[in-house]
Amino acid sequence: MYDYISIHSDKFSSFIKTDVIENFLLLNMNCTKLSTLVFTKELSGSSIIIRGIKANLQGNYAYDSADEFAEINLIEIDFPDNSGGAMEEEILKIAQKISNEFLWKIDLSE
Repeated sequence: MYDYISIHSDKFSSFIKTDVIENFLLLNMNCTKLSTLVFTKELSGSSIIIRGIKANLQGNYAYDSADEFAEINLIEIDFPDNSGGAMEEEILKIAQKISNEFLWKIDLSE
């Protein structure tokens, strides 16, 4: 079981404008905005959290507040506690859609 999925550009070197990712998640992925660059999506009765983050070139968070930047180079999707195989597959499909849209890669973290 995974804790979260990271979606990012190669070597964290390219960025997406925050308004572009917000519009994509709201309009194309039917997510609900919780706060700046934090979204939720209902899947099979559970909620997942999707976050847009600005990271440095090593993938470490570069800023404490999403209000302070206009671009991101990292997206994380959290797995709910006790999510099973079907839920993980649904989350992977969401990650793949985001990855395909922005030509970024997916990393799974345990």
